[in-house]
Amino acid sequence: MGNRENQSISNLGEVGGGGDRNIASEALWLRDRALATTSNAIIIADARAPDYPIIYCNPAFERITGYCAREILGRNCRFLQGPDTDRATVANIRNALSKGLECAVIIKNYRKDGTPFWNKLSLSPVQDHRGNLTHFVGTLSDLSERIEVQEALQQANDQLQTILEAVPGIVSWISSDFRYLGVNHHLAKLHGLLPSAFVGQDIGFLGASSDFDSFVREFFASDATETVKELSANVKTGSSQSAGHYLIVAQKYDGGKAACLVGIDITERKRAEEALVLTRKAVESSSDAIGMADVSGTHIYQNQAFSQLFEYSTATEFKLAGGIPCVFADPTVASEILETIAQGYSWCGEVANRTKSGRILQVLLRADAIKDQTGQIVGLIYINTDITDRKRTEQELRQSEKRFRSLIENGRDIIVILDEKGFCRYVSPSQERILGYPTAEVLGRSVFELIHPDEVPMVAQVFKGVIEMPRIGLGLAEYRVRHKDGFWCILEALATNLLDEPSVRGIVVNCHDVTERKVAEDQLLHDALHDALTELPNRALLTDRLSQAFARVKRHPNYQFAVLFLDLDRFKVINVSLGHRMGDRLLVAIARRLLTCLRPGDTAARLGGDEFVILLEEIQGVEEAIAQAKEIQKAIEQPLHLEGNKVSITASIGIALSSGEYQWPGDILRDADIAMYRAKALGKARYEVFTSAMHIRAVALMHLEHDLRQSVEELNLKYSMLNLGFGVGESSLLYEADRKLERSKLSISNPKLECPFTVYYQPIVSLKTGLVVGFEALVRWLHPERGLVSPMEFIAMAEETGLIMPLGLWVLSESCRQIIKWQRLELPVEKSLLTVAVNLSGRQFAEPDSIDQIKQVLQETGVDTRCLKLEITESVVMEDGEAAAAMLSQLRELGIELCIDDFGTGYSSLSYLHKFPIHTLKIDRSFVSRIGAAGENLEIVRAIVMLARSLGMEVVAEGVETPVQLAQLRDLGCEYGQGYFFSRPLDSEAATALLSRSPKW
Repeated sequence: MGNRENQSISNLGEVGGGGDRNIASEALWLRDRALATTSNAIIIADARAPDYPIIYCNPAFERITGYCAREILGRNCRFLQGPDTDRATVANIRNALSKGLECAVIIKNYRKDGTPFWNKLSLSPVQDHRGNLTHFVGTLSDLSERIEVQEALQQANDQLQTILEAVPGIVSWISSDFRYLGVNHHLAKLHGLLPSAFVGQDIGFLGASSDFDSFVREFFASDATETVKELSANVKTGSSQSAGHYLIVAQKYDGGKAACLVGIDITERKRAEEALVLTRKAVESSSDAIGMADVSGTHIYQNQAFSQLFEYSTATEFKLAGGIPCVFADPTVASEILETIAQGYSWCGEVANRTKSGRILQVLLRADAIKDQTGQIVGLIYINTDITDRKRTEQELRQSEKRFRSLIENGRDIIVILDEKGFCRYVSPSQERILGYPTAEVLGRSVFELIHPDEVPMVAQVFKGVIEMPRIGLGLAEYRVRHKDGFWCILEALATNLLDEPSVRGIVVNCHDVTERKVAEDQLLHDALHDALTELPNRALLTDRLSQAFARVKRHPNYQFAVLFLDLDRFKVINVSLGHRMGDRLLVAIARRLLTCLRPGDTAARLGGDEFVILLEEIQGVEEAIAQAKEIQKAIEQPLHLEGNKVSITASIGIALSSGEYQWPGDILRDADIAMYRAKALGKARYEVFTSAMHIRAVALMHLEHDLRQSVEELNLKYSMLNLGFGVGESSLLYEADRKLERSKLSISNPKLECPFTVYYQPIVSLKTGLVVGFEALVRWLHPERGLVSPMEFIAMAEETGLIMPLGLWVLSESCRQIIKWQRLELPVEKSLLTVAVNLSGRQFAEPDSIDQIKQVLQETGVDTRCLKLEITESVVMEDGEAAAAMLSQLRELGIELCIDDFGTGYSSLSYLHKFPIHTLKIDRSFVSRIGAAGENLEIVRAIVMLARSLGMEVVAEGVETPVQLAQLRDLGCEYGQGYFFSRPLDSEAATALLSRSPKW
């Protein structure tokens, strides 16, 4: 190996001797010849020597590399490598050499002349008979031509791909089994994909166009090798989809196993064609009359509207009739138009045209040149819009506007046109009449300067809404505007946004003067919420303010208020004695005094009559309410001077404090009213604070009233069972009813007929003789549960509810019957002198039918009227002196003696008393009870006795309870006495027994 001579294969190993040697030599020689003549390059490297030197190369290796054997032997094969030989491939070779492994690589080497060549190198390790690695055999196949062909093909393919990418269309290669072999970037990009995403996919994998699928399948199924077709394709990209039109050119290759399809996008062309069709349709369907002429002015086209408007059915007919000039009422217009067009300008204007039948039309004509791509005029187009109706409408509108302007200028409303900032652009002349401003002073001025400051925010807000809502009328409600003279007028406005209306371009505001109406409405509202006499809030306004107070209590639990229910004491007496006019003046004066006592925020209201309510807001407790009540009472008690009359009056006040238990204003008013009545019951001219006990008592009174009403109805039932109805407020044949009851043997003890009332009789004794001379009839109520009820508990209730009418009439009838019974008995008394006094209530006294009812009772019972006396209280008689005098006179004419009961407690006018046909004065028990043993407190009693004596009247002293009082009364010359000293009230049997005994005091 040292001489680096190329050795034959026979020299590389030792063979056997003898005959075998010859055979082996021949075999080796054949191998040498084979290696020398093969086209593949073969080398053998010594694996035992460092760096694996080449020890053999065949001629093919020398031919391929350009090196001779002397230049090759002893060198490592890396000398063939160049700077661009792949390092990874070299590493694989080295790895195989170092490990004695087989290796096959394709590697780029360089010839002796520097030209590169590609070869496939296969290395195989050789071992001796002991298995030791001795050599590597390398086989090199020259791949240069094949690689160059591949590179040339790749270069050609790249050039083709570049050309296809430059083509403004889509290209695809599809196999006969309908799968993509490839696509260009245009097609891939159209679908938002990479070209590689198409390879191997079925042509329908995008689901974009079934037309394309059908086209491809039909093409492969046909015998044609190429075809062309227009397709509409929906291209889907992600979630979006777009439509397009393509001209597809398809050609088969590779014996029909594949096809190349090139698509050219003709979408814009198709759209242009469709647009042209639409344009033609639009021209044909246009309501405008459209015609065209060539460059010489000869009419060549007209649409249907042109035919209808000018009454020429075809362009030929129109041309034969004279063409364009024939339609103009003024022939010079045609030449003017043609001249304008020839100069390159458009022409537009209103003209008068003549139709075939001779009608004159008003037409808006627009004429323009038709130019080719070079800008040369090739014709003209003329568009005629029939404005005959519009011109007629405009004329009518002008006349209407004239009339409307006349209405505006002479109307009662103010018409204002504002810009978007509220500045006045127009105002009607009526403004000067209503607001007093000269027109020049208002124009250009912001309307907000004239509006009341308190209402500017509201108007500005509504004005903003008007700006945001074109052509919708919005009311600006009502607002105040300053008059030129400084006072405020109230306007009601409606604003409409016509900023987008070319003829207006503003906010139109119609203002109506509602000052007088608002004043009237305010007055009506005031009247609805205030008392007409005193101008104080009435019940409705008070209820509203109470509701607000309740709401404050709910929001603020610590908030307190109080209601004071005030009723004037003895107002009715003053009203009657001085007249209703003076009574009204008194109420007005009281109202004014109440107002002086109130704090800011408090309310004084009149509910009616002499009832007032004071609402005290935000008090600290009951003490503050009481202090306010005392202050009010003190103010009211101050004497009043009314037209020369000095009048003093007091008030009873009920106080109710707010609490969470109240739900409605009526509840607290009810409780304050209850407290007020409690104050009156305890002596008047005082206040009472409502307690739950009062409410319980009020409820009890309500139940008592119900029971009283039921008892009166039972009283009626007693007689109605005999068909002798005794209605409430009606006369009844009571005496006859009792007689029929007796004849029918119907016992009063029968539960169905038991009378719920009875009459008791209290003796009246002559103080001269000490004998009983009469009785006072006193009704008692037999309550089904409570038993005998005192008249103190139910008479006032019966009076108030009207039940006193039938009840009083029944007492009168029973008393008359009892008189007759006593007269029939053998009694040790002077029967002609025995009298019964029956109380006549104020309600009965005021009833116009009372005289007739009393007459009927007298007639039915047949009683001797000399034995009957009627007692009327002093206050009842003095309520209406004139009417009382007439009533008393009629009763006196019936022979009935009249008594003034409770004399001294009222305010009798001596002049009236002198005129009244009164027989007896009854001294009230309050005066008699104060008489002492030493004769004190006799002055009033003495005065009454002397007054009666001077007027020729008898005197009965009520409430005689002690011997001392009896003695004092006898000393004063009082004729009669009545009281517990003599006897308590007795039922009819006990009274009869008393008469039978004839006691003497």
